[in-house]
Amino acid sequence: MTEPEKIDTTVPERQFHHAAHVPRTTPDSADFRVMELELENFRLQRLVAELLLKNQQLRKHKEEGEPDK
Repeated sequence: MTEPEKIDTTVPERQFHHAAHVPRTTPDSADFRVMELELENFRLQRLVAELLLKNQQLRKHKEEGEPDK
C-alpha cells in the first residue's frame, strides 16, 4: 500500500480577511491595508443599514401622522 497523500488544510492568507483571523502584519504590509479597508467597509455597511432603518421608521411615522422621534 502507498502512503495516502497529505491533504493541505491550510487556508491561503488572502482567503480569510476577518478581523479575528488576521495574521500578524506590519502597518506597511498589503495585508494590513486590506484589513483596514475591510473593517471600514463593514463599518460603512452597518451605517447604511442603520440609516435605511431610520429612514423607513421616519416614513412610517409620517404616513401614520405620528411626530418624528
